[in-house]
Amino acid sequence: MLSKVLRIILFSSLALLLAGDPESAELDSIEHLVGEVSIAAFQQQPYKEWFDENHSAHTVDVEILEDLQSLLTDVSITVFMGTWCHDSQREVPALLKILDAISFDENRLRIIALSLAKDTPGKIETNFDIKRTPTIIFSRNQKEIGRFVEYPQKSLEQDIRAILKNHEYRHSYADQ
Repeated sequence: MLSKVLRIILFSSLALLLAGDPESAELDSIEHLVGEVSIAAFQQQPYKEWFDENHSAHTVDVEILEDLQSLLTDVSITVFMGTWCHDSQREVPALLKILDAISFDENRLRIIALSLAKDTPGKIETNFDIKRTPTIIFSRNQKEIGRFVEYPQKSLEQDIRAILKNHEYRHSYADQ
């Protein structure tokens, strides 16, 4: 009984020490991208592993690509994501694979990596009402035409097409 109590005290003390260690906190913050990032950032560790896995895993719906290519000609895309977020880790590589398949102009793509608090040092997220990640905002002439939030209703390609065709697409949290 005494050894069980001592083990609990020892592990509790160790957990408290690690939680209060500023070097551990710095290490955690290094693992998450925050701010505007380039696609190339996802080819660095520790992001490369999940990025490449999810990029390869996504099968592009080629039947929808032609529609997307014509619908995206005058659209800009802003992606708010968290490198710590499993939904972002799944959807952002898939989105980039789709955009690559249609030769989307990367100059019209902006990727913003958010902290765990869903913010950035420069407050880039201000005025975008970001509550969940990823949030992918589609804009025409600097005016939002629709957004994808967290996970698809049908498939990523179908959801994007519905947003761009203004088919009254409602993302997962539109009513909240």
